[in-house]
Amino acid sequence: MSKPVAAHPLTAATPARILQIEDNPLDAELSQITLERAGFRARFTLVDTEQRMRDALAGQPFDLILSDFLLPLFSGATALDIAQTLCPQTPFIFVSGVSGEETAVEMMRRGATDYVLKQRLGLLPKSVERALTLVREQTRRQQVEAALKTSQINVRLATEAGKLGMWDYRPLTGELIWDLRCREMFGIGPDDQVDLALYTRCVHPDDRERMGQVIAQCTHSPQFSECNADYRIVLPDGRIRWVNTLGKSFFENGRCIQFLGVLLDVTERQLAREAISQQNVVLEERVAARTQERDRVWALSHDMLAVMRADLTPITLNPAWADALGWPLSDLLAGSLGRYIDEADLEATLAALQQPQQDETAVRFETRFRCANGEERWLAWTAVNADGLHYCIARDVTADKARLEELATANCELIKQIHQRQRMEATMQKMQRLEAVGQLTAGVAHDFNNLLTVVLSNATFLEHDLRSITLADKTRQRLANIRNAGQRGGKLTSQLLTFSRQQQLAPRAANLNQTVEAMLELLRSTIGGSVQVITGLEPDLWTAMVDTTQIEMVILNLAINARDAMDGGGTLYINTANAQFAQEDNGAGAPGAGDFVRLTVRDSGHGMSPDVLARAFEPFFTTKEVGKGSGLGLAQVYGFARQSGGGVTIETKENEGTSVNVYLPRLAHPVAEPQAPCDQPTIAVGNDSITLLVVDDDEAVGELTAAHLADLGYRVERATSGKSALALLAAHPQINALVADFAMPEMNGAELAMAARTLRPDLPVVFVTGYIELGKLDLPHSGIVQKPYSVEQLADMVRQQLNQVPALTPDTAAPLQ
Repeated sequence: MSKPVAAHPLTAATPARILQIEDNPLDAELSQITLERAGFRARFTLVDTEQRMRDALAGQPFDLILSDFLLPLFSGATALDIAQTLCPQTPFIFVSGVSGEETAVEMMRRGATDYVLKQRLGLLPKSVERALTLVREQTRRQQVEAALKTSQINVRLATEAGKLGMWDYRPLTGELIWDLRCREMFGIGPDDQVDLALYTRCVHPDDRERMGQVIAQCTHSPQFSECNADYRIVLPDGRIRWVNTLGKSFFENGRCIQFLGVLLDVTERQLAREAISQQNVVLEERVAARTQERDRVWALSHDMLAVMRADLTPITLNPAWADALGWPLSDLLAGSLGRYIDEADLEATLAALQQPQQDETAVRFETRFRCANGEERWLAWTAVNADGLHYCIARDVTADKARLEELATANCELIKQIHQRQRMEATMQKMQRLEAVGQLTAGVAHDFNNLLTVVLSNATFLEHDLRSITLADKTRQRLANIRNAGQRGGKLTSQLLTFSRQQQLAPRAANLNQTVEAMLELLRSTIGGSVQVITGLEPDLWTAMVDTTQIEMVILNLAINARDAMDGGGTLYINTANAQFAQEDNGAGAPGAGDFVRLTVRDSGHGMSPDVLARAFEPFFTTKEVGKGSGLGLAQVYGFARQSGGGVTIETKENEGTSVNVYLPRLAHPVAEPQAPCDQPTIAVGNDSITLLVVDDDEAVGELTAAHLADLGYRVERATSGKSALALLAAHPQINALVADFAMPEMNGAELAMAARTLRPDLPVVFVTGYIELGKLDLPHSGIVQKPYSVEQLADMVRQQLNQVPALTPDTAAPLQ
């Protein structure tokens, strides 16, 4: 068994790539095992035809080719020729069973690296190692030759690009060699003989001795083997040229055998250097002049100029310091300026001067500085830190700051006025929006009331007509459902009219403390035991002028809203207080100037977001789940307060709670409660001697109103417009009272009543309306029935108005002819 060889670098780190040309797989495997046992790591590619060999060589490079000599499809000699053509640098070793010295010599003559017999495979590892070593050495030699060639090219290119001349001096023989560039710089022809004597003659006389010393030193002392010198040469035409020489000498056995280097024309650089030197002289003169100018500016400047150290100790100060502050310069220069800076500003001043600065960025700050007369002056500083010193400019800005303070005060006042105007504009816009919504709401409620009047009246007639007929319980329940739905609709339209301030109010003197106390039991039972009710009532509360029924509804609505805002319970606060407003603009929803009684309902709930708060008073806007609120609660409160002459404000914060403040007008001069009216004779229902004129532009509503009155026993005449009603009144004085709708085209109910009173001054008037403008109904002997109405409400109001006129005589009560 052969002795293992040392591992080739390819076998140790990277497996060798070996192309194996063999038709016998067993022989191929035996060769592979032999190499692996010898320590080789390799990847083998096995081929047995010429085409496969060509494909393998085209696919990847190989480090070695092992080939049999005799192959069934092509020969080893052919494989060698293919390898010589496609990869001539790759070693080629025959591993064959064909013996014969002539065959081996012939193959090696044709380019094979070695010829190993299969009977002696133990020699294969050594042969492979020699082949790879030979390739490695060839590769290294080629790399060195390529590097040397590249270096020579780079040197040539560098000398040509830098316009360098090459020179070579051999001290032992006295030989001096110049290249063409060097000869051109000295003005010497390409064929002229050059030597050290010629070089010495070309050097400028003023530089000959110095350059002789440089050459002698470099050629005699190994410690000074390098030189770099600028000197002048004199050209044959008398021109002077500046050159720079850079050289190095080489020694053997203490003797200089070669001194070579490069030469560069630096005439332009030297002339530029001389020009710069001349400019420096001029610059120095200019600097001296500028320094004199600076000194004059320094002395004459009204700004306080200073150069200081980090501890505020001045190095120099200009005379403006003494002029502005009254201290002698000698006192100011005697120590740190911090002695004169206000203690409250000293720390900030030192911090400002010590903060990092980039690109000499100026630092600006202000301090108070004590003057010689004891006053403090404001100084505005601009400082730059350079070379560990502070270069500062200080300016007295005391008067400027006083003017700025005046301007700031004026600006604050202006901003306050702007904000006030913006609040007024926002309030006006919100009020206009709510007013527009209120007008729309009132119109919708009026039409809706007419529809509900028809529904409820017909339901009443049906119940009356069917009273004597036996009906199924389900049918009677359906009639009841119709009536209940109509009544709920009437309540809804009443809330809409409250928001639009079109409802009929009955204000009177009221003590809100008594109202709240009377409602506590109702509130606690309504909002549940999980909510604690706490009251804070003003002992000396003013008397309010308010509709007590409506204020009770307001308190109940606000309490229910507060309960819904406190998921899981909380605390409900109900407070009363006196409030005065001196100005007209008090924010969105607030009342104008005057005295008011304030009712506050506050909860500890989740509060409102700004978006929700902005829409809180809009009708039908709600954050509750579907079916848990109509969105009319706050809208009704707002409309009631505004119609009563007050206002509503909301204070809220998310996750903390909401306070709703209701302002109601104060009754400045309380009046005694009116005494109950004495019993008056009433007109019996069913007296057909009394004739009523019903006026309504809605045929259905007018017909139902007339039917109700007829069922009550009155004689009824109808008209569908104000003009036709006036015509009937003028032609038939037997009409005893007028029952009219308010909202009618061309002539509304108020205008009709006023025109009718010109014909019949004592004519009783009853308005049946869905909404009403109270200012237009200030008529004696008049009343209002709110749609949708019940028969009882209509009968009571007609009876009240008829009872307020003198007893009707038979003549006046005669029926119409």
